[in-house]
Amino acid sequence: MSTTNPNESVPYSAEERAGLARTRAEELRRRRADLEHGVSVDSQAVAQARKRAEQSLDRARRAHRAAADRHREAERAHMRAAAAHEQAALLAGDGNGEAHQDAAEHHREEARRHEAARLSELEREEEDFRRES
Repeated sequence: MSTTNPNESVPYSAEERAGLARTRAEELRRRRADLEHGVSVDSQAVAQARKRAEQSLDRARRAHRAAADRHREAERAHMRAAAAHEQAALLAGDGNGEAHQDAAEHHREEARRHEAARLSELEREEEDFRRES
């Protein structure tokens, strides 16, 4: 099954990424063999290398965006769990409320960790974008 980022029109499932990597590895093997046999570099090879470098940067940028999206989902899930524990703490009888408050704080900490990771991925995506420019 293909997963498509709503911000991109290019599918990027693990299977598709693996296929692209295999294709690229085969291209590199062929190019290496050509070089070993004295085949010179022409403008077509240079254009192909430039195209592949741009594609690689684009895939890296999309991977950072996908990772950021997953961190956002995890952050939201932890915030929902924290809210559920806070609600349970309000409804808890003797002694159980504190355990739920502790669990809620743990989930809030995890949400903050995912938020920081998401922001880091977005910064990396921006760095890749600047490299493309």
